Amino acid sequence: MPKNVFNPEFSFDLSGEPAKSDQDAQIEHKIKLRRENYLKTKRSDDDESELSDAENQEITSKEDTVRVKSQSAKKLAKQNSDFFEELNKAELNSDLSSFEQMNISKPLIKALNQMGMSKPTDIQSAAIPTALMGKDICACAVTGSGKTLGFMLPTLERLLYKPKFPQVTRVLVLTPTRELAAQICKVTRDLSQFTSINTVLCAGGFDIKSQEASLRLGPDICIATPGRLIDHLHNTPCFNLETVEILILDEADRMLDECFAQQLKEVMRLCSKTHQTMLFSATMTDTVEELVRLSLKRPVRIFLNQNVDVTPLLKQEFVRLRDSSERSRETILAALVQRKFNDKCIVFVRTKSDCHRICLLLNLLDIQAGELHGSLSQTQRLEKLNEFKEDKINVLVATDLASRGLDIANVRTVINFSMPMTFKHYIHRVGRTARAKNSGRSISLVAEADRWLVKEIVKSSKEPVKCRVIPSDVVQFYRQKIDEARVKLEERLNEEKGEKMMEQMEKDLQRARSKIGGECAKANGAPKRSWLKGVDYKNGGLISENKKLKKSKVKEKKKEFAGDSDSDFDVDNDTTDYIDDKAEQKRGAKRNKTNDNILSKNFRKKIRKF
Repeated sequence: MPKNVFNPEFSFDLSGEPAKSDQDAQIEHKIKLRRENYLKTKRSDDDESELSDAENQEITSKEDTVRVKSQSAKKLAKQNSDFFEELNKAELNSDLSSFEQMNISKPLIKALNQMGMSKPTDIQSAAIPTALMGKDICACAVTGSGKTLGFMLPTLERLLYKPKFPQVTRVLVLTPTRELAAQICKVTRDLSQFTSINTVLCAGGFDIKSQEASLRLGPDICIATPGRLIDHLHNTPCFNLETVEILILDEADRMLDECFAQQLKEVMRLCSKTHQTMLFSATMTDTVEELVRLSLKRPVRIFLNQNVDVTPLLKQEFVRLRDSSERSRETILAALVQRKFNDKCIVFVRTKSDCHRICLLLNLLDIQAGELHGSLSQTQRLEKLNEFKEDKINVLVATDLASRGLDIANVRTVINFSMPMTFKHYIHRVGRTARAKNSGRSISLVAEADRWLVKEIVKSSKEPVKCRVIPSDVVQFYRQKIDEARVKLEERLNEEKGEKMMEQMEKDLQRARSKIGGECAKANGAPKRSWLKGVDYKNGGLISENKKLKKSKVKEKKKEFAGDSDSDFDVDNDTTDYIDDKAEQKRGAKRNKTNDNILSKNFRKKIRKF
């Protein structure tokens, strides 16, 4: 029997026949569609078969691209747009010429006028209205743009309408350094001088007993550093973060660099579940982005500049140090400071010993200089800062301790005696000048090993970067002066070394006395202060009090049999072995019970299969 073959070119000629029925019309329409699809497929096959040999050779000659799989820019941008809430620029009037247009209350306006502030900056115009809405904020702006006022002014405005009772802490501000915390506290108190809002500073280096007394009264605002805050959370009665409604993280990337990531997450967890979080910094890192995604809820992203921008009012200069002149850093620094930049100048160094040495050297050259580093007490740090602000000293030699957030008026020059380790630290160093729409200058002494950092700075700078060349005869003149001063410098350092040894011996003696006093206080029932040792941050929470109690009981049993003689020592070992044996028996019984449960489960499974 012959096979039925469908001919696609076949068509029905029904021109002379009567009108078709509905069923015939549907069949004809289906046949027509099938025929068009067939012809289209055949045409595309013919086109593909007509590719030339040259085109085939060109296609096969292309190399495969092998790369690490990562999120594409479009996909990442889409995720960012889904996570962050867009800043509605239509609602935010960028032409705000005064704080009155933001509906700020009269007591705060009066304080602003007294502080000499009338027109908001760009970051303030964008952040203040958004913060007043109660939204989470992730803001990045250049140094000296007024970020402190951008988060404190809306916070104080919201606190004006707080209920009078109960009196609890509603705002927590975290900063990486004590100096920045003290500065924010001063600005907050100046802004709230015509209100009844209370502010307390909880930072290291200040009297902890007075801080505890202030926290018990329930201040409205607590400005703290992470370490001291954790200390108070563990040891100050009646102080917790359950009532915190606004959490502000200033310079969050620095706190994360100092290994406070788990502590910050713990603090956020302890705050009220509906709290508002505002995060401000001049530089944003990957760790900050991770913290934002874990802790903030649909934050408004306010990035008024790129992540590594410096203000256009900053003039950046470099002095190149060749291999032969690497040892002449001190000479070039003396030539720069004594000839040109001896007024309101900050010199950044890398280590505390370099900071002290350079300060002594400049003083021997009749330059009024002070030092600021971590080895000084908090009182000494604040004294040096105040002396520099009040023009009692002309040059401040500092480590990176002074590179974050400090707002010192009219700093004209920043000199990098040694380049920082990262580009981000360079941004914060030079950000101490050219603040609040004032011009400034940065000069960096660059060696051959710092070329990569210079290239990155030049690449990211929107303004031209200049190279400063010091005449050779000037360098030779100051080299002789440095050699003459170095003899006195070494004598002074040796004297200080002996004084430090005496101070260390006195500290050890005082520590021994305090330890004896602490043991006596413990015997009298005084509570012992605890800090990070009592916290299990790997599991994301505090160690339960039951475990602490069990450990303390075991230690007490061991101490009951402690003595000085050999027999007492043997009894102590026997007691320890007895306790360990009991604990091992309990663990063994628990393991046997677990094994029995597993065997019974397997037996029941076999019974079911059978």
